[in-house]
Amino acid sequence: MMAERLKKIRQMIKKKSIDAVLITSQLNRRYLSGFDGTAGVLLIDQNKALLMTDFRYIEQAARQAEQFEVMRFKDDLIKALVPLIRSAGWEKLGFEAKQVVCSFYRDMKKKLPVELIPLDESAEKQRMIKDDTELDILSRGAEILDGAFNYICSLIKPGMTEKEVALELEVYLLKQGAEEKSFSFIVASGKRGAMPHGVASQKKLVNGELITIDFGAVFEGYATDMTRTVALGNVSLHESKIYDIVKEAQHEGALAVKPGLRGKEVDAVARGIIDRAGYRDYFGHGLGHGVGLETHEEPVLNPRSSTVLKPGMVVTVEPGIYIPEWGGVRIEDMVVVTTDGMEPLTKSSRELIIL
Repeated sequence: MMAERLKKIRQMIKKKSIDAVLITSQLNRRYLSGFDGTAGVLLIDQNKALLMTDFRYIEQAARQAEQFEVMRFKDDLIKALVPLIRSAGWEKLGFEAKQVVCSFYRDMKKKLPVELIPLDESAEKQRMIKDDTELDILSRGAEILDGAFNYICSLIKPGMTEKEVALELEVYLLKQGAEEKSFSFIVASGKRGAMPHGVASQKKLVNGELITIDFGAVFEGYATDMTRTVALGNVSLHESKIYDIVKEAQHEGALAVKPGLRGKEVDAVARGIIDRAGYRDYFGHGLGHGVGLETHEEPVLNPRSSTVLKPGMVVTVEPGIYIPEWGGVRIEDMVVVTTDGMEPLTKSSRELIIL
């Protein structure tokens, strides 16, 4: 697995006509080497793969990054890079432009005996397509999310605060093996449901309101993400109508996920349903995003995305309607692109659950 990832990075190095690449992104470092420590860089050329880290992680790096030679540096990474570059005779060194802060770039430019080539991407394109190991982790993580949703539905009652709901979810997920939550959970009830990112507050839950719950956790390094909207007590016909529109958009949007389609084409399927129902102005975000080592990564499903979907990509499908001073509804699932369509990873009921 790691050998194949290194092979593709070396193909990128050749395509970019550079001698080597410096990987400073923590996520790309983990993806390419398996090392999940918090300090270190990768230095890769056509013949060698070097992981440079400090004394705290030498043993861990040697154990996790089997494809890499591990080297310890003390205080000054750039100083440690100089003899390596000179001995290799490199003339052009690629670096991750989106990951390097200006001060570090200035120091590299001043001190390194090599031409620095900014790269918009290093491993990001590779990461879009998940291998079998990654899909297994994401599938197991999604299964735990489904269990968490069932659990929280059994607890929700009038008088609980949104923060209490979020805390119960987080504790459950941690007990099931999550490393951490993948983002600040959204628990938005009643009028607060109009905020797509309505992070859980001290507002108390009351009967007759919809509650949008957006949550996820990190399992074995991989993020998960899921949203359901439930009703606490009976809701009005208008609220049921809005829910049904979003449910249809989510269902059809998920069915539209298939290899060969562009992100904007999938987005258009779900968006068209909401538009035709008269709620064009109340669905203001993209239909979905990639999920992997990050909660939000490529590819994206939105009206501007020209990315072509391919088997192994994992994306969310999450249409919503958000009406100020009324509330909102969102339903979200993680799905994986297959050879002829998609397969849902999160499988909780999409029917309106009345608690």
